[in-house]
Amino acid sequence: MRRWIAAILILLLLVPVLTASAAGEDYVLEIAGGPVSEHLETVDDVQCLKVEVLLHGATAAKKLSALYFALRYDSERLLPVRFTTASAASGTVNPNGDGAVVYAFASGSGVTVSDGTVLLTVWFRFLRDLPVGTAVSFALGDAEAESYAAGKATPRTVGSSFAPFTVDGPVPFIPPTPDPDRPVTGTVEWNADDVQFKGTTAYVIDDGFAHTPRFVVKDENGDVIDPSQYEYEYRENACAGTGYVLVTFKNGLSGTCRGSFKIYLPATAQTTVENTAEGIKLSWTPVEGAAGYVIYRRAWSSTTDGWTAFARWNNTTETTYLDGADASHKVYAGTRYQYGVKAYFARRLDPIANVEIGGNVNEPSGNYNLGIVGPLKTTVRITSRTLKSVTGGSKQLTVKWTGSAVFTGYDVQIATDADFTKNVKTVRIADPKTYETAIGGLKAKTTYYVRVRSYHTTDVMTYCGAWSDAKSAKTK
Repeated sequence: MRRWIAAILILLLLVPVLTASAAGEDYVLEIAGGPVSEHLETVDDVQCLKVEVLLHGATAAKKLSALYFALRYDSERLLPVRFTTASAASGTVNPNGDGAVVYAFASGSGVTVSDGTVLLTVWFRFLRDLPVGTAVSFALGDAEAESYAAGKATPRTVGSSFAPFTVDGPVPFIPPTPDPDRPVTGTVEWNADDVQFKGTTAYVIDDGFAHTPRFVVKDENGDVIDPSQYEYEYRENACAGTGYVLVTFKNGLSGTCRGSFKIYLPATAQTTVENTAEGIKLSWTPVEGAAGYVIYRRAWSSTTDGWTAFARWNNTTETTYLDGADASHKVYAGTRYQYGVKAYFARRLDPIANVEIGGNVNEPSGNYNLGIVGPLKTTVRITSRTLKSVTGGSKQLTVKWTGSAVFTGYDVQIATDADFTKNVKTVRIADPKTYETAIGGLKAKTTYYVRVRSYHTTDVMTYCGAWSDAKSAKTK
């Protein structure tokens, strides 16, 4: 007799309880456990463990306006296959896929339950054979009425997990029959932290390494597919061109899909522009892997003109270009020009589209399979001046030059050496119609070298032309 009493006390300690509040009085929720053999029922020709959550401890019928709890189970051993709820407190039952069955209801008028009411019954299919003596664990989540939140499945576990059921004999194990693989029309969406976008086109910058941007796969309904249901492989992702990922579905899904991304050559750097006697000279740093460069230009007039990809420079070792030297691409005095340089790679076969890529041109604000345009540089075309004469006088020089009223003015520079590094002095002439000046305050009987250039001021900045050839004269 004492052994039976001790066994009952131990069982009571193992039975979990969870308190809730109704009309100011307390009651508890519990699971009625015991040997597994006493709780087996057949569901769809498979023996399942029947688990009941019931109300206990209410001294009289209670009216509940809301109730929310979660039954947490061992998802490695059990699979919930059927649910029923008490007619007095029917609500939403949701297996959340994370080892919990969530039960929730809310009623404005309230529902009446009494002691012993079975609120929820769940039948679990065994997913593996369990040895005799194995404890089958469950836990109940929070059941406070004020914590009711429809659709949420994040229970707070009360106390430790408990095991009201114990395997006391062989349990029939029948593996679930897998459903036929569902064909999927998948779509790859790239992680915005790993790629950039031009419109809807994803791209990365070639850095000499294989590119493996992260992604998610969505089905035709826009739902994210779990990574356990597909395999993937990156291809053509180590050099400029088009890289892509090939996705093959599995574990209940079938079919393939792929997502592509552009791999652009990096931008050119340190692009400079300067006026020379022959035209406007562009210089830039080389880009590794480039087969050549495309040069873009646009000119400002009364309105901003569009970009023109007016030259292709197929020399990978010479990274300068003289605009205006070619008669087909003239530059006009006083016109403001903006330039950009973009590297391109050799034409080759795109493995996806089966067409050749590379070698085409586009506007420099675009990012496409040629590369990324480098820094945009602006200048005004300023033609060179010609020194007409330099005459030495008493501690002064008189300088004359050919002028142009197109520009803002002129800079006249003198020095005591031909490289213009010693005793340098620059005089700015702000009148474009002045074509000569006298520079005084110089040393007597000293040879000076002189040169002149035009400058032009816009609403943005001042641009300078190339220096003229120098002349020299000796003061008296």
